[in-house]
Amino acid sequence: MDQAGEPRTLKLFLSAGEVSGDYQAAHLARMLMKLRPGVKLSGYGGDHMRSAGVEILCDSAAWGYVGLEESLRFRPNMRRARTQLATLLRAEKPDLVILVDGEAFNERLVDVLRREGIPFVHYFVPQVWFWGRWRARRIALEAALIIPAFPKELEIFRESGARTEWFGHPLLDLIPEVVLTPEPAPEDDARPVALLPGSRVQEIETLGPTLIEAAKRLQNERPALRFVLPVAAKHLEPAIRKLVADAGMGEFVEIREGWTGVGASGCRLALVASGTATLETALACVPMVAFYKVRRLTYFAAKMLVKTRFVAMPNILL
Repeated sequence: MDQAGEPRTLKLFLSAGEVSGDYQAAHLARMLMKLRPGVKLSGYGGDHMRSAGVEILCDSAAWGYVGLEESLRFRPNMRRARTQLATLLRAEKPDLVILVDGEAFNERLVDVLRREGIPFVHYFVPQVWFWGRWRARRIALEAALIIPAFPKELEIFRESGARTEWFGHPLLDLIPEVVLTPEPAPEDDARPVALLPGSRVQEIETLGPTLIEAAKRLQNERPALRFVLPVAAKHLEPAIRKLVADAGMGEFVEIREGWTGVGASGCRLALVASGTATLETALACVPMVAFYKVRRLTYFAAKMLVKTRFVAMPNILL
């Protein structure tokens, strides 16, 4: 209640990095507005959050990257955004900040939140089982609440002393029922192959050419074969269209807008960049070949730090 006895407007700030975080935060925002009409939602995010009714103060959907050298192009913008956000949070004092994915930005934002005494929740928390339990101990000491996506993470965070809740993986709420219960598939010759290069600009640039070259070789061997390439976010579309056109594959590749799982649904096979898309593809019941590509420095660093021998999420879960 405010001083006049009226219900006080609840102010929440959502900080989402990358396209996947933008999707997750948009779904969360819709649920929050349904549960608490009148809640004020602002944040850093992208088109999906904006369409869900969140006031976007900075577009962060294109910030995603993987790797050490690969991070250099994004650091200046992210540093400026954090400085601006610190000033904003100091002035606005939201009741709660919700950190959604985008660990490269959000992990450094935690220092600002602690300094300003603003409580925060980790939603779709960084995957500690991938990098090691030492991260869980550090995260557990910082957040008011941690909401992991997987039961294994719930166990790790609880062992680290964190306050946690688990509601299942949000992808199950996001992917339409038609994808989870697909229609009987037509004959193989009529089914395309899905090309999923990832949802980061870096991935379109580095993985896209390899993926299109693989598609060209497959098409040369089987001339009747066709492909679909879903576009996860609007800012990726120009680069994707140029990639397909430059390879002379426009006749054979259908570019689709929308969710990866929907775009891959009904395909005979998917060639997938390792990431959330592998889980979406598995939920769509599409067999896949997962791959990734990084610079040498990133590769050797990952070999020393990563605690799993798999890179595709379905294999890690199994």
